Amino acid sequence: MKSRIAYLVEPNQFEIRETKAVYGDDELLVKVEACGLCTWELNHFHGRIGKTPMSLGHEWVGTVVEMGTNTSGFMIGDVVTGLPNQLTGFSDYIAVKGAASFKVGPHINPVHALGEPLKCVMTVIRGAAPEAGDFGIIMGAGPMGLWAIQALSGKLLAGLIAVDIDDEKLALAKRYGATHTINAKREQVPEQIKQITNGHLADFVIEGTGSVSVINDCIQLLKYGRGRLVLMSAYKSAGSIDMETVINKSIEIRATHPGYSLNEVDDQRRAVLLLNNGVFQMDQIISHVFELDDIQTAFESLEKRPPGYLKGIVVPKFLF
Repeated sequence: MKSRIAYLVEPNQFEIRETKAVYGDDELLVKVEACGLCTWELNHFHGRIGKTPMSLGHEWVGTVVEMGTNTSGFMIGDVVTGLPNQLTGFSDYIAVKGAASFKVGPHINPVHALGEPLKCVMTVIRGAAPEAGDFGIIMGAGPMGLWAIQALSGKLLAGLIAVDIDDEKLALAKRYGATHTINAKREQVPEQIKQITNGHLADFVIEGTGSVSVINDCIQLLKYGRGRLVLMSAYKSAGSIDMETVINKSIEIRATHPGYSLNEVDDQRRAVLLLNNGVFQMDQIISHVFELDDIQTAFESLEKRPPGYLKGIVVPKFLF
């Protein structure tokens, strides 16, 4: 079966190549419905990670078209998502491990079922370890922050506070379950947090801005005694952490990236269950859609973030 795949042939430059879609005995051959654009892959785009030529794309969702002899529990036509074998999601067809793939419910729009980033959100939530009556802060209402709010919303927490500098994102945070929102451009965040929590401060803060300088702001917002600083973002540069306050408050710092997960497949399973149960919503978060042939423009948009950009996806336009 013919397929097209996007290759980064040199830093900042893609080209589309034709290839043959193949899969192993323990794999599913999946027709890609969508693949999310992830900020982490800008490292590849700029030549900081990997060696060109290389394929990219790991936030995939697609429809099963063929199955290996050692796969079970699936049928042709099932919509699935899950962990990637490798970075090949920007293509027409991909081979994925059956054991790391999970069915998406028929009531879910396939292009909304981006399993891998939701798996990362599950790792973040499990790292935050919310307890009854906690006050939690989401610092940065980007896609990951908004999905974290969706997962944490409800009556378990005493307060779920979203902090950002964009009123539109804060409005989405409120829609998705934040009990309070703070615009850090206009408001004094520490004073607002003290008022909302009656002086208790936060039991956990999820840092999702990607700015190293914000980490110390988060430390100041945590309570005394085992407040949990959850690092959801990746950081391009090193920075200094206020270790004196970390020690004085006995703060726990948790870098909730893939290595933090005790079982990535189980985190993925849980994420798809919540997706199918309606916890994760995508309709207002996916803001930009690009065809595979426009992968160059897609990455340039991911880098420059035009007005209104929140989450971009790439969808194939089939030629075969």
